[in-house]
Amino acid sequence: MAPGVHPPPGMAARASAKLAKYRSMRDFSRTVEPSGDATVAQPGRRFVIQQHAARRMHYDFRLELEGVLLSWSVPKGPSLSPRERRLAVRTEDHPLDYADFEGIIPQGEYGGGTVVVWDRGTWAPEGDARAAITQGKLTFTLQGEKLRGRWHLVRTRGDGKAENWLLFKGRDDAANDQVDIVASQPASVLSGRTVDEVAAAPDHVWHSNKAAEPTVAERRAARIAAARPAPTRDDPAHGADERKNLLALVAQLPLGFTPTNLDKVLYPEQGITKGELIAYLAVVAEHALPHIARRPLTLVRCPEGISGRGRTRGCFFQKHILPGSPASIERVPIVEDDGQEDGKAVHYMQVHDLAGLAALAQLGCLEIHTWGAHADQTERPDLLVFDLDPDVGLGWERVALAAFELRRRLNGAGLESFVKTTGGKGLHVVAPIARGIGWDDFKAFAKAMVETMERADPGAYTSNMAKAKRKGKIFLDYLRNGRGATFIAPYSPRARAGAPVAVPIAWEELAHGVDAAGFTTVTVPRRLATLRADPWQRMTELKQSITAQAWRVVGGKPAVLARPRSGSHAR
Repeated sequence: MAPGVHPPPGMAARASAKLAKYRSMRDFSRTVEPSGDATVAQPGRRFVIQQHAARRMHYDFRLELEGVLLSWSVPKGPSLSPRERRLAVRTEDHPLDYADFEGIIPQGEYGGGTVVVWDRGTWAPEGDARAAITQGKLTFTLQGEKLRGRWHLVRTRGDGKAENWLLFKGRDDAANDQVDIVASQPASVLSGRTVDEVAAAPDHVWHSNKAAEPTVAERRAARIAAARPAPTRDDPAHGADERKNLLALVAQLPLGFTPTNLDKVLYPEQGITKGELIAYLAVVAEHALPHIARRPLTLVRCPEGISGRGRTRGCFFQKHILPGSPASIERVPIVEDDGQEDGKAVHYMQVHDLAGLAALAQLGCLEIHTWGAHADQTERPDLLVFDLDPDVGLGWERVALAAFELRRRLNGAGLESFVKTTGGKGLHVVAPIARGIGWDDFKAFAKAMVETMERADPGAYTSNMAKAKRKGKIFLDYLRNGRGATFIAPYSPRARAGAPVAVPIAWEELAHGVDAAGFTTVTVPRRLATLRADPWQRMTELKQSITAQAWRVVGGKPAVLARPRSGSHAR
């Protein structure tokens, strides 16, 4: 703005009022995002696009107008092709100084994740911008470091829950049908770093090129410390200072409760303490929670840790919430399947944030197992899980080949699948399913699927859980898909020697060879720090169903859909 030029009277007050929703959604004692309190409302024409690796990767498209940044969330990012219409969901207005924000929003806060300034510059509307937005059709020109030329934002009918627009390129010299601008130019125009590089350096948090507040830096430092090798039982002095610092940092995490006995050793062979387990969960929370949050849980608790060399004496399963549990472990009322139509509901457990994960660790939980349904619709499963369990002596390559064969058959049924290690000798192949059918049909389809493999190669596979039938074969366990059955959650540790972890991997990794035993609470944070892309990122985006064609592929047919139990409802 030129010297001596002032904003129109009242603009600052109006801009501040527009930011009320933005401020109400954030706790500025915990997040380094600008509050907007110091923003001077000056008429300008800045635009910024921030890549935001939150629960789901997306791009926040922001246009400055009347003292604030109008904002849209664009899941796939902008495209230079005029033929590509990209969904843009209108979100709350942001303060002007957000245009320079690049850094890490703490996990557990609104929008927790990494933010980089993907592009920035100036924009110019065609005609009256405010009137055009009210009418739902805005045409404008961008002069950015990556995006240029004419663009359009057009409002759609939407679904009544969100204000949906379409963002697309105008037909001009800057249009390009061949170049994927998002993939080809991933780096920030502010720091030159990619979102992965910022996430991998949690000790450097950018905010208008200034350091983060100390409390945030301390919480991020806990994640760094968690990635360091723990001292061993044979050398307890090694890393003693690092461990002391780590426990102090863990004690400062904003959990809503005070963790106790942080120096209690849970894995004696590695000397891993409860404090280090909580620190590990802080590292993996943003990757684990999309697959754990809001699902009924079953825990393997080992309050005194595992015994020497991985024996689990003193460990036990827990399904129901117990009195005195931390408030971040929430209740899920479920009528247990005891054959009684009017049975009483019992309370299972669920968590939804880092505080919940830490509360599980506070209870001495070394394994987190989840249902294949969410807590709001426990009678509508949404995740098929196949456990490939090899007989003793079978090589890893046999398990990998079985996983690829199952993937091929699921693809034939129209279902994309994903794979993870289990912290043991097997693999889980999973497929997200749109909620609709009941447990009986869900389990029946899983059974029919594995039986196609068993019939094709009975010498290699069995769906019979009897030990005598599994000699030299891989047990294709479909029983995880029954009501009340559970399976190990992604990024959960196991109550076994070495502190192994169940880890989502890419199919390409499995093809090139994976050392499943190498995934532990010590090594997984290092893996996540260097991981270029989440191998399960697409899982939460998929909308796929068990169709009539899928049933034909497995040679089965659905039963009559089970009548929903009291309290359940369709999405």
